[in-house]
Amino acid sequence: MNNTFLGESLIFIISQPRSGSTLLQRVLAGSPEIQTSAETWLMLHPAYMLKNSGIDTEYDSKFAAAGVDEFLIHYTTGKDVLLDGVREFARAIYGNALARGGKKYFLDKTPRYFFIIPELYRLFPRAKFIFLIRNPMAVLASELTTYVKGNWPVLGIFSPDLLHAPQYILDGIKLLGDDAITIRYEEFVSDPERNISGLCARLGITYNDAMLDYAGTPKPVGRMNDPIGIDRHSKPSTANLDKWKTMKDDPQAQHFALAYLDALGREVMTSLGYTYDEIFNTLASGDASGRTTSRVFPWRTAIRPKKDWTFLDWYTAEVYFSTQKKGWAIGRLSALRRGLRRSLSSLKQQLGMD
Repeated sequence: MNNTFLGESLIFIISQPRSGSTLLQRVLAGSPEIQTSAETWLMLHPAYMLKNSGIDTEYDSKFAAAGVDEFLIHYTTGKDVLLDGVREFARAIYGNALARGGKKYFLDKTPRYFFIIPELYRLFPRAKFIFLIRNPMAVLASELTTYVKGNWPVLGIFSPDLLHAPQYILDGIKLLGDDAITIRYEEFVSDPERNISGLCARLGITYNDAMLDYAGTPKPVGRMNDPIGIDRHSKPSTANLDKWKTMKDDPQAQHFALAYLDALGREVMTSLGYTYDEIFNTLASGDASGRTTSRVFPWRTAIRPKKDWTFLDWYTAEVYFSTQKKGWAIGRLSALRRGLRRSLSSLKQQLGMD
């Protein structure tokens, strides 16, 4: 296809949620060359047409993939025509937004693009890919205070962001090689002028000092944005750099943090640029150390999406919340009764008695 769109006008920020991506987006949006929005999630569905797994649909995505492949092989010039079709989809929509805003580049900040890094790079080899890295313990601490707020099962919603994103991001950086633009949150907020001016040079846009004061930069429209942190300051700030360390003084947060650190493992943490032992020693040294962990909500249940909960997970959750409200003995008895009712209801459904 002549004049194939290869992403020349696109910039992607890829990160874990709660990594400072909204801050970086707002700073870059201070450039008169950049148009952006709240998280678009635009390319997830189209990019999954290029994947062989990871999507569940009513129409059965595996049959659909087989049908599309056969059509492309037998009735088109080949599978690459699908790539061009997806590119034209992107050209039309991103291009419309750019034309409406009168800008040169569209900045798409959608953290869960970590699922489709290879597909995005295959589609748009001339796009700019910014990988924003932040200490995963800080990411967890932010999730707990921003979204979870004591309702521990909510954590399971963010399971892929916490458990899978770090490795996918590392894989993406390796895949892109010299095309990967990596920026570390801690360095960004500690020396924003040096980091943003260097980033602008990589992006091919003009840096100006006014970008660092985003008070006058329009906030992207849409609810898919940082609901709290971005409005606390008008410039990059180091105020939250060490906030994750406070998890060591709360038994529940400490339990989650140590379990998360163990789940990621030494190799991933080291590859991200953080010292596993140093983080472990910090988390293990707090006032919560040595306290009983029998009454914390277990990580293994909290990090699992509710749809995947086993009976043990449900019972564990019932015990935890019942004992919080009614005391240890009465709460456990209440949880047992609820668990039995749940089991009986499930058995009736399986037998077709409802």
